[in-house]
Formats: sequence, structure tokens, C-alpha cells
Amino acid sequence: PFLVTVASDDDGQPSEVRAFRTAPGQGVNILRNTWHGVLTPLAGPGLFTVVDRIGTTPNLEEFRLAVPLLITG
Repeated sequence: PFLVTVASDDDGQPSEVRAFRTAPGQGVNILRNTWHGVLTPLAGPGLFTVVDRIGTTPNLEEFRLAVPLLITG
């Protein structure tokens, strides 16, 4: 299992952050223009396969939250 964090885009900034815990072996598909956090394994070994898009536009944009979020569950 791993933790998935996503957020809506509000004029170029993440908003409405949500977090989900996956089932072991579950995959996720993140929609275009959705902010997302790094892959966060909750148990070993934490191996992932990532299928990314191809294109000429930037594929990575980082955003630091002014106030860190604590995810509990």
C-alpha cells in the first residue's frame, strides 16, 4: 500500500488537498492538471512503476505549501 495525495488546481496553486491509502498492488491514474505529492510507500519494499506522458511542454512543477499539512488516518 502507498499514500496518494492530490489537490485541485486553483489558478496555478494547489487547493483542496485530499489523501488516500491504496490497497496492496493497486494502481492509480492521476488526471491532467491535478497536483500530486510524491509516491509514499507505507510498507516495504516500496517499488513503483511509473508511466509518464510524452510532450514538449514542462512535465514538472514544484510548489511548497506555506503551511505544512499533517496527514493522519
